[in-house]
Amino acid sequence: MLALLTAVILTAGSVSAQTAATPMARPDGAAQNRPNMTPEQRADFLTQRLTKQLSLSAEQTPKVRAIALAQAQEMQNLRSRYATADTRQGMGQELKSAQEKTDAQLKEVLTADQYTQYVQLRENRMDKHQNKRGSKLKAKS
Repeated sequence: MLALLTAVILTAGSVSAQTAATPMARPDGAAQNRPNMTPEQRADFLTQRLTKQLSLSAEQTPKVRAIALAQAQEMQNLRSRYATADTRQGMGQELKSAQEKTDAQLKEVLTADQYTQYVQLRENRMDKHQNKRGSKLKAKS
């Protein structure tokens, strides 16, 4: 009886450890390890999402991908440059500048309605991210 109980406990522990090591799937099907994506993968991911959310035309899609790829490459360069720096002072301004540049380029490609929807979607994502960060910070306190 003791051997059976020990076997059950060990089995439950190993199943629990295996489950904890496996990243949980996100409801939207996106990979949790997006930071490990290449700029090309990031551009494809964003282009697919915007194509679906904004109903991009066949003419708009390659233009949006080119803009997204340029932004992803610039973000990768910023991250690698500041990853080795002693301070990240100035990174925020450069990120903001890169986002403004991307927004200006998208505004030229998207229709007025699409751009308005894009801005709203981005703000919703940022709010969701801030709320998530806020709850994590409260949990640590």
